[in-house]
Amino acid sequence: MEEMKIKLSDYVFRFLRGKGIQHVFMLPGGGAMHLDDSLGTSGIEYIPFLHEQGAAIAAEAYAQHTNTPGVVVVTSGPGATNTITAVAAGWIDSTPMIVISGQAKRSDLVGTRGVRQIGSQEVNIIPMIEPITKYAVQVLDPYKIALYLEEAWREATTGRPGPVWIDIPLDVQAAMLDDDKLLLANKVEYDFHNLGVNEAVKKTAELVKQSKKPLIIAGNGIKLSGAIEDFYQLVRYLDIPVQTTWKTIDFLDDDDPIYVGHPGIMGDRGANLILQEADLLISIGSRLDTSITAFNDAHFGMNAKKVIIDIDPNEIARMDMEKEAFVACDAGVFIRTLLELCKVKGIKNNNGGWLEHCKNLRKKYPVVTDAHKNVDDGVSSYYFIDRLCELLRDDDVIVPESSGGAGEITYQAWRLKYGQKMKNAAGLGSMGFGLPYAIGSCVANNRRRTILINGDGAFQLNIQELETLHRLKLPVKIFIWCNAGYASIRNMQRKNFEGRYVASEEGSGLTIPNLLKIGAAYGFKTSEISNNQEVDKTLPELLADDEPLLCAVNVNPLDCVSPRVQAYVKEDGSIASGLLENMWPFLSEKEIKESILTSNQQ
Repeated sequence: MEEMKIKLSDYVFRFLRGKGIQHVFMLPGGGAMHLDDSLGTSGIEYIPFLHEQGAAIAAEAYAQHTNTPGVVVVTSGPGATNTITAVAAGWIDSTPMIVISGQAKRSDLVGTRGVRQIGSQEVNIIPMIEPITKYAVQVLDPYKIALYLEEAWREATTGRPGPVWIDIPLDVQAAMLDDDKLLLANKVEYDFHNLGVNEAVKKTAELVKQSKKPLIIAGNGIKLSGAIEDFYQLVRYLDIPVQTTWKTIDFLDDDDPIYVGHPGIMGDRGANLILQEADLLISIGSRLDTSITAFNDAHFGMNAKKVIIDIDPNEIARMDMEKEAFVACDAGVFIRTLLELCKVKGIKNNNGGWLEHCKNLRKKYPVVTDAHKNVDDGVSSYYFIDRLCELLRDDDVIVPESSGGAGEITYQAWRLKYGQKMKNAAGLGSMGFGLPYAIGSCVANNRRRTILINGDGAFQLNIQELETLHRLKLPVKIFIWCNAGYASIRNMQRKNFEGRYVASEEGSGLTIPNLLKIGAAYGFKTSEISNNQEVDKTLPELLADDEPLLCAVNVNPLDCVSPRVQAYVKEDGSIASGLLENMWPFLSEKEIKESILTSNQQ
């Protein structure tokens, strides 16, 4: 009887299709020729990009939205190295990604020979990416491919998710295998022990019972654990105010009865005041990075007893704060166990005055003010976001750029409608993520209308993907904030270096091309908005349909994130972060005390 044979590269995509993968992002190359060919005949939809970084960014965005691995296929050498920035973003944000790279054939690998290169475009990629992947392997034995793929999938999708990488030499890609002789991985389910959950839940329930001013911070670990619906059940039952992070801003409608903002260095003032007044803080699935704690863990939630739930024990250990209860476990396990116990014991927040106070604080300190509405020198970034929030539909997908004002101001001022999706790669905060991230987000959400808010400087870094967007005919509307360079860098230089600009605007060596002409060259409808009055007149027209669009928004060049926690220089020359409760522009000590009620007043 003739043995069944399969080419290894065919097996790779048969495996991925069997796991439910529907899209692969890629850029072809000679070092991945067999992988490219097999992908083309696999039945999986492949999406070619014009730069490997763009393809990998799109894969990261896709995974953020779908909770399934974003897959990217690239060639050897520069094809592989071009993906590293996106993989770093996925590593920081716990994004499940699978990178498959081509490689020179085995006989041409450097190995232990001490030279720098032998094969064509050979780069020893595995040691480079090991620090930012959960699993990385070069396939030298073709019969181990099934084992490697299964292990990569397991690592990408279980525990704390993250990127994995499989590097496949050219001759290994082409190897013909006896299907029934493949070395298979043991089918072992991921066993996350969740030790200590019951004790942490009991302690948390008791703290909720005692608390007069409880607050929950909802982190992205809730989504990664597939527990969003369980989370809704818990917070609706407990009736405890909830704050979100940038990654979870699309969990709750801005008008939701229990939503009380998002805290941090560039959070909203009301949210920070609420956080600093709370007497109990329950953080679920958030690593509480420095952008939230303002580089001062000990002062974070300064009046609160703290419960910290995170799947990574190292994240808990690095938090320099007192913890009443903590456990390294899956967020969903904690949520479901806590809900069950609280229902049995009838525990919930009985202080309706606290929730009302939280709502009033946010109303007292709105992000968008009359001053923003009355700007007459260019478009106010804050006013633009305010009007955009009013006009967008509840099924729109929103992508703020991952760095600069286009990301920071958008997140700070955004008022979400339930059903909207909003993500970016804020952990790494790299320029150039916006456009490919919007493409990946749109594909992930079944080609729903997607709104990209981008800065003119960041837009340059992956501008070539305008052609990818045009080719795919995706309903993406691009709004580029034009401020003649790098506004965030200018603000920093103006504040810290007596207004000396270096490479941040035209007078200091930076120039930005005419984006409307570039958009037209790529085949896009273009438009321009130059002041707040034109925002009112033009924006509704631009959002009346789903047609792709590139719009230049000429924002006020002096716009900056306000309010924000502002760092200051100490007497010894070191830099320290300001206080969460006193964002710049600063309030008086009297006003802060009047805003944050003392415990005996509630």
